[in-house]
Amino acid sequence: MSDRRSRTVAVDLDASRRAFGGDDRGVSDVVGYILVFSLITITIGTVFAVGITGVEDRREAERVANVERAFDVFDDNLRDVQRYGDPSRATEIRLAGGTLATSGETRFVLNRTTGGGDNVTLAEWQAGSLTYRDGDTVIAYDAGALVRSDGDGSVMLSDPRFVAAYDRTTIPIVDLVPEEADASVTGEGTVQITTVDQLDTGSETSRFDAAGETLHLRVESAHAGAWRRYFQRTDGFEEVTPAGADGVAVARIVNDDQVYVQHLTRIVSLRR
Repeated sequence: MSDRRSRTVAVDLDASRRAFGGDDRGVSDVVGYILVFSLITITIGTVFAVGITGVEDRREAERVANVERAFDVFDDNLRDVQRYGDPSRATEIRLAGGTLATSGETRFVLNRTTGGGDNVTLAEWQAGSLTYRDGDTVIAYDAGALVRSDGDGSVMLSDPRFVAAYDRTTIPIVDLVPEEADASVTGEGTVQITTVDQLDTGSETSRFDAAGETLHLRVESAHAGAWRRYFQRTDGFEEVTPAGADGVAVARIVNDDQVYVQHLTRIVSLRR
């Protein structure tokens, strides 16, 4: 009886050892925990990285959009100075790390093409610009047009106030003259731009006519691509230079019986 009980206990112990040796549930739980933890860690890291990048991109886009809106206000203020005869207007722009400067010049040339194909320069004008630059992004008030450039591409956000109708074309050119030479501000904070209409600084209107020949307007600008597309979509201008012309936009003036060019000088000061 005792031997039988001993054999039974031994069999039970052997069966328990075999059952315990073949059970890998403990190992499976550890591996599963590691896999789940790794998956959660990777997911959180990916979401964090993508989310931070998205937030930064959003902040950058909003910052540039704020500058665009400020330039829209500046454009409206300049129009009020011209339209209502206001002596001065002030506009505020938040820099947010960029540089605001009264730098760069755009050159306008009015040519008459003779019957023999020769170009005769009738007059030319220079126009200073107000430019905001941050990396590859540039927003500029260029001779009466509001332009944005990103890398090699440029787009005109607000057209110049050229008027062409009834055989008459009026071309206002807004020349921004800095109160201090090469004025610029960089960094953070808000800058106040004050614009003053100074009639004694060279504002004038000149009249021209084709006299049976052809008149062309040539624009030499850092934003020539935007000017070229403006001429292409605007009535009153034809034979626009192709896209390959670097830094130059040329168009024939259709309504050329009377051409008025207004050179409007505005004094600009930048103050924090």
